[in-house]
Parts: sequence; structure tokens; C-alpha cells
Amino acid sequence: MSQMILTNRDIKTIYFCPKKARYEIQNSNGPNLPQDIKTFSTDAFGCLLVVIPDEIVSRSPYVLKIKKTGKKLSDYHFLEAAFIGYVLESCGQEVGSIIFESEHYSTSVNWRPYVTRMLSLLSYFCTETDYKVSKTHLCRLCPFVEKCFHEARAIESIDFLHGLRGKTAEKLRKIGIDSIKDLLNQRDRLIEHFGPERTRKLIAHARSVIENRPVLFAQPPQLENGIFLDIESYTPTDFDYLFGVLSDGTYIPFLARDQNEEVRAFRNVLEFIDQTSGPVYHFHQYEVQRFKKLAKRYGIDIPKEFFKRFVDVYKLYADHVALPVPSYSLKVLARYFGFQWRNDINGRTVIDTYARYMSTGDEDILNAILVYNEDDVRATELLVSKLREMCSTKELEVL
Repeated sequence: MSQMILTNRDIKTIYFCPKKARYEIQNSNGPNLPQDIKTFSTDAFGCLLVVIPDEIVSRSPYVLKIKKTGKKLSDYHFLEAAFIGYVLESCGQEVGSIIFESEHYSTSVNWRPYVTRMLSLLSYFCTETDYKVSKTHLCRLCPFVEKCFHEARAIESIDFLHGLRGKTAEKLRKIGIDSIKDLLNQRDRLIEHFGPERTRKLIAHARSVIENRPVLFAQPPQLENGIFLDIESYTPTDFDYLFGVLSDGTYIPFLARDQNEEVRAFRNVLEFIDQTSGPVYHFHQYEVQRFKKLAKRYGIDIPKEFFKRFVDVYKLYADHVALPVPSYSLKVLARYFGFQWRNDINGRTVIDTYARYMSTGDEDILNAILVYNEDDVRATELLVSKLREMCSTKELEVL
């Protein structure tokens, strides 16, 4: 077996979910390593630790810059800085400073107090192979979430029930409910602590997982024919470059090739929507938020009645039906019903994909994003269709 390679870019995932980190490493072709790997690598716990800096500011002593996207430093950033400092010093390099930088901050990180914690984290990750299944914020876009969900279902864990966040799970365990079967057998206790409506949803999701089928626990509204909308944005510059619409089975991309064209594309999609009737289906509230922000940015008056046509398909599912799935992301829901995306782009990688397009001008990259966006609106259409089918073939279940 070849030596496992860990880089500073793996620290965040190892920190939040070592299981996901292990899957990613096992299913990748390996990181893009620096040309002079000996300068930035050392062995520890049977693994090769490698530093990949975004910028080398100076070499005597080393001053490295690491680019980030958040608004502030988090705990795992200090562990990543400790990883970088430890590796450099372990291979005989003098460390001047390690700078973490985003558009919101530029900070020289005091990494030395975190070395012991970082090494403890790596020791656990490198020497263990059976990590506990747990739900984190990384699950929403994780390609391996179905594997963890099946493991959790096998042990009847409550952790992956939709809408059951950490505090709710903790409260359930405090009142003696540790498994899905406990949820089904202790209805009165649930009502006492969570009320009848919350209990109804918890039981519906528990039954859905145990019985491996959809459970309709509230009657959805009538779903009329409409159009489907999905926006792609380049968040580093707050640029909405693609408004994808599906109308009568035809995909229509309203594309802005640069930020000067954003207002034109936005006006065009507004005009198109005005010429249609029926609901504007979308997934989550992002489209509504972006429309309101763009209207304010460009001084466009959009009447309140316009947004009454918008229907959040995520909310339709979250408020009415329990499914045996690990999350209610668009990809997880649509894949449950058999939908397959035509490429590997997702909500996490599309920003980097668009950045590559901007730097290269490669139209094949842009076309791949258009395919991804079209698949998103077609997946949303499928979810609406499936919910209609459930309403017509299933009665509301008494729970």
C-alpha cells in the first residue's frame, strides 16, 4: 500500500469529518504537489505531510501566504497553520510567519501553541480506520454522504434524520431516545417535550428510514405548471453570470459573459418571467435573495406580487414529506428518484470551475457549467413531478 499523503488543505475536512477526508484521499489521484516536495514535506504517523502554499513571500526565513474565503479565522485555521509550521521546521526550514488572507482579513497566525492538538488530530486520523459516523455541515455537498447514511441506518442512529440538528439530538438522548425505534415507541414522551407537530415530523422521518419509503405527513398545496429557475454566481466578485430557466421542457440560459453584462442578463430573465404564467419553481431561497439584491443594485422596481409566484421546492419537501435520505439537498433528493447529473460539478466546485473559465477562456469549461445548470433545473422539475405523483397516489398518513 502506498504512503498516504496529507496536505494542509486536508486539515479542515479531517477536523470536521475524518471519515469524509479518508474517502476523499482514497478516491483521488493525489494532490498537486509542489515541485520541490522535499522543501515542504515530512513523515509522521506513517503518512507524508506536505505543505502547499498559495504564495511564498520570502524564503529566508520562510514567509508563506495561504488564501482563504471566509470572513474570520476559525479553530481549524490555527491547526492548519500549526501543520504548516511543523512541517517546515521538521525538514530544517526557518519559519518567519504564516499569513492567512481573505478579502476580509490578512493575519499572521500564532501557530506554535496548536502543534500538540494538530499532532493529536493527525495521529488519530492516520492510525484509525473506523471513524464514527456523524452528521456535519459538510454532508450537504459530500459525494459520500449516502455511504454514511446507510451505516447510520444499519445501526438505527437518529443522527441523519432530516431536520434533527445537534441540539435536538442531544435533547432526545437526554430523555432516553437513542435510536430510530425509540422514536417510534415513545410518542407520548416526544409530544411532552416537542409538541404534536414536531413529533409528527420526527415520527414520519423515523418511519421513512425504517420502512425505506416516502411518508407524506402534511398535505402539499396544488402544484400548477410553471417554469424552473436556477442561478449560478461567482461569489468572490458577487457576480451572477447565469440565470438558467426551464420552460415547457426547453432549457434557456440567460448568460452574462462579464460583469458589465449582468444587468442585461438580469433584465432579460425578468422580462421572460413576466411573459409567462404560473409558479416559478426554485430550490432554496437563493434565487429570491439574488433577485432582490440585483434589483436594488440596478435600481429596478420589482412589485411584491412578482415574488408571490416563486415556490421553494426544498420547502415543499421539508414541510410535507419524509424521505429515507441523508439530507434534503437538491442532488440527494433528485438522485433518490433516479436523476443523474451529466458531470461532476456541484455547488462547492462550480466557483472554482468558473474561475478556470475566466482565466483560460475555454468555452468547453463554460459549456460544462451550462450542462450542470440545466441538470439542476431539470432535477427541480423532477422533484415537483414526483411530489405531484405522491399526492395523487398516497393518502396523508395518520402519524
